[in-house]
Amino acid sequence: MTPTALDAEIAATARAAALAAGAIARDAFLNADPAALATEQKAGFFDIVTVTDKAAEAEASRIIWDRLPQSRILGEETGWQGEGPTSWIIDPIDGTSNFASGLPFFSVSIGAYHDGRPVCAVIYDPIRDEMFMAEAGRLTLNGQPVPPYAKGLSDREVELLTNAPYEGARPSAETLAGFAEVVDSFRAVRRLGSCALHLAYAAVGRVAVCYESKFSAWDIAAGLQLVQAAGGLIEARDAGGAPIAITHDTLPLVKKLVVAQKGFDYSGSCLSNLLDRGAL
Repeated sequence: MTPTALDAEIAATARAAALAAGAIARDAFLNADPAALATEQKAGFFDIVTVTDKAAEAEASRIIWDRLPQSRILGEETGWQGEGPTSWIIDPIDGTSNFASGLPFFSVSIGAYHDGRPVCAVIYDPIRDEMFMAEAGRLTLNGQPVPPYAKGLSDREVELLTNAPYEGARPSAETLAGFAEVVDSFRAVRRLGSCALHLAYAAVGRVAVCYESKFSAWDIAAGLQLVQAAGGLIEARDAGGAPIAITHDTLPLVKKLVVAQKGFDYSGSCLSNLLDRGAL
């Protein structure tokens, strides 16, 4: 298989896997099946998983291995499995708490790489039937190119999407002070509950900027490819607050993240100052 044909097959497989996982999640959500929506705790009451998360991940993985057997997959629910030059990072339901609670804001997130090179990414919202995709440097929504545009260039003109401050522990005084500064700076601040969809919305221009600091590689792998395809800004920091370049290998090292539309005045944003001070 030529490199071009391989990339096309990887992209087609990513679409098929996302649609299949999304169908499982959508059916369980719309049918309000108590067994499928029942939760188990992972790291605590704030970090849950359902039977549907596991079923959706298993189906996405099955499709990938059926079509591209030489694949290794990092799934949120199963960790690394398989061997091969093509790597996949999967979050079967990003926004599980929303899903289990009956809030229709969750997604399937799949990022694909070959020999460490980003090939494609899919974030699929099964309730709205919206597929955000990056492939060959192009950003599409339901197969249609997304024209770049900016709704605003400064904090005062735009909404910020973030899931901060995060559940699981009482926020420190410094964290609350930083969040107060964010609330005072932006036109509006929204906590919608899906990091992947936050990134997708920033990529396609529904919001200008988002900030996250509690996530794993599977939460951001696809979304960052979308933002890159849109020509957007990515400011990633490691655990020590130092800037870090986004690659397949560095994804697990990213601990704080700002993404924004092209043209957004990040240097003049309160987020830039807060990250430099370590106040978020």
